[in-house]
Amino acid sequence: MRRVPERLRARRLRLEEAGEEGFTLIELLVVLLIIGILLAIAIPTFLSVTKTANNTAAQANLQTALTGADTFYTANNQTYSNLYFAAAGVSSISSIDTGLTYQSATATSKSNVISIAYSGAAGWLLLAAWAPGTKDCWVIDDQKATQASTGIAGNTTNLGPGTYYGVIKNTTTSKCAAATGMTGITVWQSTGFPTG
Repeated sequence: MRRVPERLRARRLRLEEAGEEGFTLIELLVVLLIIGILLAIAIPTFLSVTKTANNTAAQANLQTALTGADTFYTANNQTYSNLYFAAAGVSSISSIDTGLTYQSATATSKSNVISIAYSGAAGWLLLAAWAPGTKDCWVIDDQKATQASTGIAGNTTNLGPGTYYGVIKNTTTSKCAAATGMTGITVWQSTGFPTG
């Protein structure tokens, strides 16, 4: 049996003959620089995708809520009356099982909570959802009848029956509430949500 120092010496000689060496400091710095560049590209892209996903989730939640509200409207003899029982704190629309939470014209800062305002007699419904990443308040104005000249939620351009979509961009309040006096929506569209 060879002793330990002799084995180590023999191993060192084999490594020197093979020409194997470790990484140099320059090579390690180049690798770190490349990783840093890739992170500088990836992080803003990731944040942008996350913000877009928040907007898409708010819009999808509003479409789901609108489907539930339309189901309620049809089942309730073509009226939104009693859509939300404020005294009980429970929305009748929740019984349709849309999987969302509703608040009666109350500001919300949660992405899965829909703020709701309506008039059964006048035949309009206003839904609002918050997108936290972009601080956008997405809104649907569903009008089953022609409205008065004042409009709903500042929607003075589209007073006839129909469904109208709008957004309040980058709100400073960090909340979103469905209310007849909403301001900040500059564009209402009848074909879908404005590009955000």
